[in-house]
Amino acid sequence: MGLIGNICGFAGYYNHSRGKYDKALKWYEKAEQMDVSNPNFQMAYGVLLMREGNFEKAINIFNKILIFFPRKEKVKINAKINLSMAYWKTGDMDAAIDRITEMHEKLKNTRTYETLGYFLVEKGDNEEALKFNLEALDYDDTDAVILDNLGQTYYRMGDTDNALTYFKKALEEKDDLLDALYHVGVIHQERRQTEEAREYYKKALDCNITKLSTISRETIEAKLAELS
Repeated sequence: MGLIGNICGFAGYYNHSRGKYDKALKWYEKAEQMDVSNPNFQMAYGVLLMREGNFEKAINIFNKILIFFPRKEKVKINAKINLSMAYWKTGDMDAAIDRITEMHEKLKNTRTYETLGYFLVEKGDNEEALKFNLEALDYDDTDAVILDNLGQTYYRMGDTDNALTYFKKALEEKDDLLDALYHVGVIHQERRQTEEAREYYKKALDCNITKLSTISRETIEAKLAELS
């Protein structure tokens, strides 16, 4: 059964990598039914479920990976990080932070700094978020997400000058970073710089926006409508 499951999993991954998400989901579902044994196909299935907004099912997939592949360290790390993101999207911020903090304490890397840094911003404890995101900046001062996290921290603290500085540094590293584009637009709007705000909102709308994105297309469109 595992062999057939893995063949279906490969077909899912093939379609997934080519942007054929509906076909990929059908093949991944068949792979699960046929007892797929390759954790990479299961991981990809969980990530695609999150992209489509099916976070509860993704949680089940990532937990299954952790149960059946506890000794595959790289697989376990990715599963725990993805699991924390799924919990965040279901609104269980405490569970999300607990999972990623556990991972970060064992293995500090750019991705754990990115994820935990953002969760702390979302949690709303600005002082804790600032302390952590400054530490993250010391770890990697060229990572776009880390720079964006710091920008969001300063923005929530009311320091829009510092926020703008870090958002623009983030965009120098990754010019299609949705969060940074949106927040630069917001700052320009707050400063009554209408044309600049409109420019950044339109750039944000051109980004690849999914259910995993932190800013929705509707939110950006609403901001553009305010400018009219």
